[in-house]
Amino acid sequence: MTSPYRLVPLLVAVFVVVIALWQAARPPAPATQADIAAAQALKGQCLHRQGGARSAPVYSPTPVSCSSPRASVKVVAVLVPGRPGSCPLSSAVVQVLQAGVAGEPSECILPIRVK
Repeated sequence: MTSPYRLVPLLVAVFVVVIALWQAARPPAPATQADIAAAQALKGQCLHRQGGARSAPVYSPTPVSCSSPRASVKVVAVLVPGRPGSCPLSSAVVQVLQAGVAGEPSECILPIRVK
């Protein structure tokens, strides 16, 4: 006679798959008021590049002086999901504060030239 405990690993695997599917199907949480306020505070500020690939640079969330040689982009607008808005022409859209998180505000940036 076989043991009924042979089914335990199968049941654990099914449980893990069900939890993963449940988490993947949930919609992203909306941005909090603090997240929106922090993103809005970056508008008009200059940021420096922290790294990342050339096609996907990473910018520091801490503003720097726009006359600083470290300044590489200026935040010209902030897009909040669910609210109307658009970026100016020739600007790029990035997420500075919580990069890659759905539902978080995005910043419109323009490169700056420091003389």
